Amino acid sequence: MIEAKLAEGALAALERGDCAEHDRLAAEAARSFTDCSAIALAQFSLARAAKAVGDATGRPVLTTPESAVRKMMWLLERRLPA
Repeated sequence: MIEAKLAEGALAALERGDCAEHDRLAAEAARSFTDCSAIALAQFSLARAAKAVGDATGRPVLTTPESAVRKMMWLLERRLPA
């Protein structure tokens, strides 16, 4: 099952330059996932909060930039078209 959660106020905090608050809000939102094996931060702007989310939940955290780079490396290694 896939569940979604909005980290209310996180983007606004990031836009005003309050990175610590952004990360805190993302981690707080992630704590609500009590029955999952991993957490995916599906927006590039949330990637910076991966450590805070992992620390808060004790679960593996996937980010879109990391996933995109892995896919790109896989394609380059095999020289396959995207």
